[in-house]
Amino acid sequence: MDDNDCGFLLLSHRERSALRLDICRAASKAEAAEVLYRHDISEDDFIKEFPDLAKVIQLLPD
Repeated sequence: MDDNDCGFLLLSHRERSALRLDICRAASKAEAAEVLYRHDISEDDFIKEFPDLAKVIQLLPD
């Protein structure tokens, strides 16, 4: 495991919960992308760590 693989291990439970809540509140894919940007998380890392939420984003309108 290199340094790039452990980024999510450094997120606290509070940060994970805030990210999850922000994604669930997003009304569009653009808003969801903004949430990822605000939380400084790449789309690839997000998909690996939160596959259930990635599916939620796919259902959002553009």
